Amino acid sequence: MRQSLLEKQVATIYQYKLIRRKVIRPELVHSHILIAAILLGFQLLMYGKDGLFSWLIGFAIVQVIHLIILLLAFIRVEDAVDRRWIWGITPPWFGFKPANDIRLALFRRVHRHLFWIGLCAVAITYPWIEPSLFISILCWHLWLIIPRMLLSLAFLKQRKDGILRLQKNEASYYHQ
Repeated sequence: MRQSLLEKQVATIYQYKLIRRKVIRPELVHSHILIAAILLGFQLLMYGKDGLFSWLIGFAIVQVIHLIILLLAFIRVEDAVDRRWIWGITPPWFGFKPANDIRLALFRRVHRHLFWIGLCAVAITYPWIEPSLFISILCWHLWLIIPRMLLSLAFLKQRKDGILRLQKNEASYYHQ
């Protein structure tokens, strides 16, 4: 038999207060997509069809690199909810993003890992891959990670124990 919350002695209700909301303007999203188109134009101009294939394959390689880094980063995360990430192509959150609300400290840590370990993984491949593929992988990595790093900077002065909610056109920071 269920009890009402008033009758329960140990009921816990989490109430979060919106502290800051960062609206992502459409102009910013359009310019971000334009950068990918400029990269494609550069690849086509410099390398022809090889540039097009490098542009496409580079995106796939970066997604695999990011997936591996995410899996490695979540080995020590205790809460299963924090490990739930989804892949999507909704601007500006291309690639992997949290499926639910996420602690701000965890969001920052994961994206710091993604940035630096991803950059090192790309740098390691330099001697063995063609220049067009290297340029594509490097640019895709930066293109995918920079909006998230800018979001981390936007909430830099906020307390780390708050909650971050990513939506299509905004990011919100909540705290108890």
